[in-house]
Amino acid sequence: MEVRNRPLGHLFFEHMLNRPNAICQIDAATGKSESNASVLSRSIRLARCLRQFGAKPGDVLALNGKNHLDLHIPYYAALLNGMPIVGVDPMLKFEEIKKLFKLTTPKIAFCQCEHFTEAVAELGLDTRIVTFTDGKYSMENFIREFDENDRKEFRPADFDTDKTYLWLISTGGTTGVPKVAAYKQGPWMIRILAQRKSRLFNDTEKNLPALYLSPVQWIAGFYNAIMMPLLNLCKVQTSLPLTADHIIDIIREYRPVSIVIGPSLLESILKHEKQCDLTSFNLILVAGGKVHKDLISELRKRVRKDAMAAEIYGQTETLGQVFSIEPNGPLGSCGKSTEFHHVKLMDPDTEKEITRPNRPGELWVKGPMFTEYYNNPQETAAVFTEDGWFKTGDLLYRDREYNFYFVERLGMLIKYRNYHITPLELVEVIRQHPEVLDVSVTSVKNVFDGEHPVACVVRRPGSKVTAHEIKELVANKLSYSKRLRGGVIFMEKLPRTSTGKVARAKLKQIAAIAYRE
Repeated sequence: MEVRNRPLGHLFFEHMLNRPNAICQIDAATGKSESNASVLSRSIRLARCLRQFGAKPGDVLALNGKNHLDLHIPYYAALLNGMPIVGVDPMLKFEEIKKLFKLTTPKIAFCQCEHFTEAVAELGLDTRIVTFTDGKYSMENFIREFDENDRKEFRPADFDTDKTYLWLISTGGTTGVPKVAAYKQGPWMIRILAQRKSRLFNDTEKNLPALYLSPVQWIAGFYNAIMMPLLNLCKVQTSLPLTADHIIDIIREYRPVSIVIGPSLLESILKHEKQCDLTSFNLILVAGGKVHKDLISELRKRVRKDAMAAEIYGQTETLGQVFSIEPNGPLGSCGKSTEFHHVKLMDPDTEKEITRPNRPGELWVKGPMFTEYYNNPQETAAVFTEDGWFKTGDLLYRDREYNFYFVERLGMLIKYRNYHITPLELVEVIRQHPEVLDVSVTSVKNVFDGEHPVACVVRRPGSKVTAHEIKELVANKLSYSKRLRGGVIFMEKLPRTSTGKVARAKLKQIAAIAYRE
């Protein structure tokens, strides 16, 4: 069988067998660690139980919880059995869980608490609920119920990887409609095998520590849970909430060699009163839309000269990262095109290709990516062209050297009369005010003009900056059409998602009803 068509569970199984004594994972909250041999043994035991329970290749396994040492045992067991995995955001409310389960109909769900049973009961599903906590539905009780006495040799399941999904990953967007990107194994194996050949990290008996900060439902969470072991990296995770203080303590203790981090969390670390030595890192990738130039500039000053520190752009649908990592590239750039993805920029109105530099257009991508939106053919058809290009819905431009720059989500553009206003352009200007701690820009509807921009501002402690000062700053720096006609809202903090991004839909709702100065 061709390597890329071999089930990923086989690759994981063989790799863990060959390196039994290497440390696979550490919970920095407790200091507890676990070897490859232990993780593989527990994953095999659970995989056996899932088979006894009646789970077969193609049956969906839902996963929800904090980044503790038990979280990825069901994940690896699912890989060993050919079960597609869907991650469930720990921040989802009851109605949101119901929508996700109605769409994915999991055979079994491993979760942090028992309230998933209510969603399953209301939907009439026969999903088995297993919890990471003690009690009636605990994983310990599930294993006790289905554990076999017969310890015959275990082999990972064989199945047709072209007919069975690997992962089902919830994806954001601006429509509010729940979507789950479904992936076959082949595209992922192309990326995994290429990265293993690159030998970015030393091939030693001892796994090198790498920071794993992603929530369970994020694409980086899916990818790094398997990629870190395969690259001989030790997952340094934490079951405690992510704060700058806590992450700094982890960096100081474990001296990790790599990290993928969002800009807001990285900014908190760089500006923290406790100075943090970042020279242990070989690789720091900053993900999450457009990253403030000053942040990357400061980061590059704090790492070793031979370290790779760069902004990356990607989407869930494109298997994450689209462009190359350019640690010495121009500030604000998210890289250049690679052999993995073909890209082009298209005029959003005419759908004609933009060939000149410095002109923004919608990014279209062709190459390894998701197969479809799970059980949603209408949404799938809407984002693919007849000849296979994926419309990302993101506005980017390139310079003359073919460095690409993220501008904004097309759905987030503010339409004032005949002008398109980019919220992030206003954000960058408002950030320059020394008394502004955090800011985001949204819009409110206007019967005459279409939409008016609104600045949502978090003041620095002790600041007395006024709405008039913010408006004047924008008026002096930007053109007449980009003025803050919708006003300014002062907030204690911006609403954010579990991945640290500004919750744009929530912010828009707040702007519609809040007092605007």
